Amino acid sequence: MTGENEYDPFGEETLEDPFQFYETLRSSCPVHTHSDFQHPLYTLTRYKDISEMLTNFELWSSHYGQMPRYSVQGCLFSDPPEHTWYRKLIQQSFAPRHVAGMETEIAALVKELVDVMETNGTSDLHDALACPLPVLVIAQILGVPTEDINQFKEWSDAQLAASKSPNPSDSQGPRDAMNDYLLQQLNLRRDLLQVAGWTEHNLSNEQEILGVVIPDDVISGILLAEVDSRKLSDTERLVMLNQLLVGGNETTTSLITNLFWRLLSERHLYKQIVENPSLASIAVEESLRFDAPVLGLYRTNTKEVSLHGVTIPERSKVMATYGAANRDPEVFKEPNKFRLDRPQEELRKHLSFGLGRHFCPGAQLSRIEARLALEEIALRFPDLRLIGASERIEPFLLWGRKKLTVAWD
Repeated sequence: MTGENEYDPFGEETLEDPFQFYETLRSSCPVHTHSDFQHPLYTLTRYKDISEMLTNFELWSSHYGQMPRYSVQGCLFSDPPEHTWYRKLIQQSFAPRHVAGMETEIAALVKELVDVMETNGTSDLHDALACPLPVLVIAQILGVPTEDINQFKEWSDAQLAASKSPNPSDSQGPRDAMNDYLLQQLNLRRDLLQVAGWTEHNLSNEQEILGVVIPDDVISGILLAEVDSRKLSDTERLVMLNQLLVGGNETTTSLITNLFWRLLSERHLYKQIVENPSLASIAVEESLRFDAPVLGLYRTNTKEVSLHGVTIPERSKVMATYGAANRDPEVFKEPNKFRLDRPQEELRKHLSFGLGRHFCPGAQLSRIEARLALEEIALRFPDLRLIGASERIEPFLLWGRKKLTVAWD
């Protein structure tokens, strides 16, 4: 691509509105090469190509991480069978039935946050609701004290902001700080076990321990868990907990801010939700399609690939661009229009939570949080409106608002 079609995944124009670039790439440059990095970065934008990337893990590997730079993190950022083992450790905590059972609790939390918003007259929907809600929920699931969530948010955001840097040390400080804290939480549970006459290695029945001696949460589960008939090392435990905390808050925050941003930008859409709350679930899915909170993640090809006339060398970094795939006109009618009447068969095809083995384990949780937030706000503030311009979050591979100022009468 040359001239006006030049695409820089980290450029200011791209950050401001990546979708205009995706549209050009899909039609004229479906395999784009960006050379101004530590190594060439490739970008795919067509739905068919990205679906293939996400499901063919033997060719498109997560072994070297899902960020632009090469990084062997393991755990959830790995390939089967290793990925399958780690996935099983958290499967129960994020299973649809378990998450559905949390709906009443999440709804109460939403109401509490909206009460504070109304009482204080808070005008920034991001700060009042979209940011604290997902952090509080993921902290509760993992077992992190809620009084520490602001610190966790800072560490998480700092790691994501450094994702475009070719230097891994740029994210080392916040990662180390988070790991130190998480290790304290693991050691706290070890101390409780020791006082009760147990260790993590001599348990006869975990059900006698969880919820009795130590909290029944994900941190405890990972402490006691076995993978391939062995206990995890602390290094593995910390990597996995870090991945869950970083991935479990900003993405849902962005979903919520994007959802209100679009509905209030075309206020007749918000009015439809106020008049017919049953549309809330459809609005959430259309928001996921239209404004993918994660614009895309990287894979590494295990052998040379030729695609659309471009040769991608073995072990290249290639971005599966969900935000582009979700607006592919070959799959979605009127892809650049936010519609509350979009057919379910189309809505089900969006790739915002990934596809295949790496499908986001927190997808159902994220949907519930966004739907409950929309239902409560629409009920309480039927005349809600945007005031002033919104501001985009910083990480290049995420898409959301860090400021969303609203008013009501």
